[in-house]
Amino acid sequence: MEFSEYYVAYFDVLGYKDAFKKSADISVKLITSIEQSIDVMKQIVSVVNASYDDSIDKKPEVEYKFFSDNILISYKEAKHPFSAFYLVSFLRLVATIQRVFFEGFHLIVRGGVTKGPLYLTKDFVGGEALIDVVELEQSAVYPRIVVDDCVISELDSEMQNDVLKNIMAASSQDLLVKHIDGKFFLNYIISYDPWIMFPKNGSQFEPVDSFEEFLKNYSEGRQRKPIYKPECQKEVSVILRKHKEFVEAMTNEFSQSSNDKTKESERVKVLKKYLWLVSFHNKICDIMYKMPQLKINLKSEFNEQTLAFDVSVG
Repeated sequence: MEFSEYYVAYFDVLGYKDAFKKSADISVKLITSIEQSIDVMKQIVSVVNASYDDSIDKKPEVEYKFFSDNILISYKEAKHPFSAFYLVSFLRLVATIQRVFFEGFHLIVRGGVTKGPLYLTKDFVGGEALIDVVELEQSAVYPRIVVDDCVISELDSEMQNDVLKNIMAASSQDLLVKHIDGKFFLNYIISYDPWIMFPKNGSQFEPVDSFEEFLKNYSEGRQRKPIYKPECQKEVSVILRKHKEFVEAMTNEFSQSSNDKTKESERVKVLKKYLWLVSFHNKICDIMYKMPQLKINLKSEFNEQTLAFDVSVG
């Protein structure tokens, strides 16, 4: 048995237990949605694995494991000049999968990304990295995928080289968000295109066929500038609208307080998650994408009967 260093992402679907308590129809619908999300995820992983140049030694192979609503995605560390790009590409992949779960099936997830020793075979997975990433998921609290400090530090250390700095800054400029608790988490309100390291169609980079081509352009003073193309911005606005509609609907669903203490406790617990999503959504609209017209307007009103504040949006 041999442990290797892996980058590991782990997340689960929020509301899974509650669905099975409600009804058989709701639980079947949830399981079907998870299965369909996983099918799309497999296709994306396949595209990403195929996108790396065959001439590159030790190119990463993204692997995955599923159990119930728990999903593990990983790849083995390989010391390589391109390792920094593999890491950013992996983070974009995880964020894209998070987007698929939300956009295709309205599944909200919570999880983490870390790095550490892992033993991984076809039938078994275990090790310190698995323990750490599960603990990270539990500490995330809100519907987000938290990126461990060790991964953030690794990204920062790779920013020392000018060439790497330019590419990685462009690749990750809309990828990471810092919460008020100091933790970084993945932004899943992103364009689909950038999950391939060197995308050719409407992404943050002008088309480039390979890393070697990029270095050649850079050495000749023809550096390709990281940009957002109009079609990429249009795609972001589409998912922002979908996100706004969903979060508003769910916030309103759990907005009304009641005199039932048992139900009220559970309602407030769920409502806090959607209020967090309201805050995240508005931050993305304001700071990252400059689309204030798509922000969610939050209102609160004191309910004299329940002696609590009812929340609404609109």
